[in-house]
Amino acid sequence: MRLYRAIIEENLAVRPELHLLELRAPALAQAVRPGQYCMVRCAEEGAFDPLLRRPFFVHSVEGQHCRILFQVRGRGTAWLARRPAGEELDLLGPLGQGWQLPSRLSTLLLVAEGFGVVALALLAQRASEQGLAVTLVQEVTQPQESYPAALLPEEVEYHLVTSAGGAAQDTGQQGGLLTTLGDYLSWADAVCLGVSRETALQLYQRFERLRRPGFAQVAVLQPLVCGTGTCLACTLETSRNPRLICQDGPTFDLPTLARG
Repeated sequence: MRLYRAIIEENLAVRPELHLLELRAPALAQAVRPGQYCMVRCAEEGAFDPLLRRPFFVHSVEGQHCRILFQVRGRGTAWLARRPAGEELDLLGPLGQGWQLPSRLSTLLLVAEGFGVVALALLAQRASEQGLAVTLVQEVTQPQESYPAALLPEEVEYHLVTSAGGAAQDTGQQGGLLTTLGDYLSWADAVCLGVSRETALQLYQRFERLRRPGFAQVAVLQPLVCGTGTCLACTLETSRNPRLICQDGPTFDLPTLARG
C-alpha cells in the first residue's frame, strides 16, 4: 500500500451518472491485482469536505493507465465526476486481498448483481489475457442498468439476466440468478461472485456445487471507511473468526463467509 498522485487522462460519461475515469498511474498499474481497490480523496487541495476517502475497485489496466468505473451517488462521486483531464488525484492503494484462482483452470464463471460487476472487471481482463474461457453473468432489475458490454474484452462472453419484467436484449433472459445460475455452474472450474452478502448466502444454500471448498469466492460489497483496518467498522464474522473486509477481503472464500 502506498500513496499515489495520479493524473486524469480522461473522464468519460458512459451514460448519465456513470463515469469511466482513466488515470495515468504507472506504479499502481503495475502493482494492482484483480479484486483490489483504492481509496480516493474526493476533495479540493487543502479542503476537508468530504473528509473521508471513497473506495473504488480498479476496473481495468492498460500499460501505465488504470481505469475506475463509478456511479454518481453522493458528494464524493459527484465531485469526482466533475474532474477535468489533467487534474491530479490523491490515491491510497492497492488495498485488500484480491481473487485467488486455482492453479489449474480453464473455464471461469463471473457472477454479478447490479453494479457489483466492478469487482469482477479487472479479473475478466486478466483471465482472458491468460487464455481462460470467461463468462460473465449479470443480474439487473432493468436492461438499462446493464454493464456496458463494450468495456469487456472481446473474448469474454456476457449474459444478462433481468429480475423484472421485459426482455433484456438478445443475450438476456428472465428469472434472476437463483433461477438461472444452475445452467452455468455445471461447466465452470471456478466461480467469482460480485453480489450482495444476502444473495451470496441464498446462492450457497440453493446450489450444492457452490459449497465445494475452493470453488467459489465472493467480494463483500459494502462502503469502507478507512481502508487500513484502523476503524474496525468493517469487521465481518466468518467461520475463521472475525475478519476485516478492508484488509482480509474484500474477497473471501464463499464457504468461509457462509458459515460465519
